[in-house]
Amino acid sequence: LTTTNQVHNTYRKGEEWCNQHQAHIFIPNNREEYLWVEQNVMKRNGWYYMGFFCAPKETRNFNEIYANTREDARIINKKLQATLAHPIGEHNTPCMMAHRNNNSWRWQYHHQHGHEGRHTVCEAPLG
Repeated sequence: LTTTNQVHNTYRKGEEWCNQHQAHIFIPNNREEYLWVEQNVMKRNGWYYMGFFCAPKETRNFNEIYANTREDARIINKKLQATLAHPIGEHNTPCMMAHRNNNSWRWQYHHQHGHEGRHTVCEAPLG
């Protein structure tokens, strides 16, 4: 179901690494799935890129962001109930991340430029 890249990569390098494994950066479909991945796949307490990114304008509204799978983030967030701690936009800070085992940043995503080194969890469709 998932593979993990435990080295720090930029968002782009992480997505490329995932794509080499026919996968994409992890997008949790609900809180239970995120918690399972956090406890069983994420090995280090640190920041992990999420597969949500970018918006047509700076926003803290989860309904206006995109998912790297082209799924509708509005539908996903009805179950996930995550918030954006900082504005996500098209240019300056298009990426977001969560922190493993940190209740302050588990459901409140931190913005990122995308060129910083962070951990990546890849998700591959079954079948």
